[in-house]
Amino acid sequence: MKKRTEEKREAILDAATAVFRDMGFHNASMNAIAARLGGSKMTLYSYFPSKEAIFLEVVRRVSLDKNETISSFLEEPAIMDDSRQKASEAFLELERPDDDIGSILKRFGEKFIAFIYSPKVLAVRRALLAESYRPEIGHYFYEHGPGKTIELITVFLEKAMKKGQLRPDMDAYAAATHLRSLLNARWYERCLFELVKAPSDEEMQKSVADAVRVFLAAYGVNTGKKD
Repeated sequence: MKKRTEEKREAILDAATAVFRDMGFHNASMNAIAARLGGSKMTLYSYFPSKEAIFLEVVRRVSLDKNETISSFLEEPAIMDDSRQKASEAFLELERPDDDIGSILKRFGEKFIAFIYSPKVLAVRRALLAESYRPEIGHYFYEHGPGKTIELITVFLEKAMKKGQLRPDMDAYAAATHLRSLLNARWYERCLFELVKAPSDEEMQKSVADAVRVFLAAYGVNTGKKD
């Protein structure tokens, strides 16, 4: 019974994601979601009290999509519980013996770009922009998406500082926001407004390498070293 309930809930969210993508939040309705689902509004209300509640859950699910690699880091229970020590362990999957800091950051950057510029995430971001006058929605998205990303990067950078891989005098939180901005710089507006659908693997690898190079020029301990 519990499995069927969860499957129905996921089906509702799948239908709602498609409706919000096609119609935007404002024009979407419980009727439209029910029609896409192939059920009734009563079914929707038995799981969610309102369209707003469904949208918030869509935002949460997209932000922490288990099927995307980067989401596996963001959804670490330790990160959700704000445990900084365990949050740093989420980066262990990226680390390999004898890796330099640049290689680790490049792997993270590629996973990050692949996730946030996936069609599902872009669709929700566009819907969120249209609802930017509703601060509760924006705050919820930031808390479950970008905020968690920055937290994860901050914890990792603090760890790298202690290892002597980055400047010991830097502000790890500020550096985390800089890294995230550098990774986004080439793609955010172009993908959001559909000038390009998504970066190719080659384009992504180059843009990530460029971002990491600039980041390490500012925060690396060997700033004169070439990649």
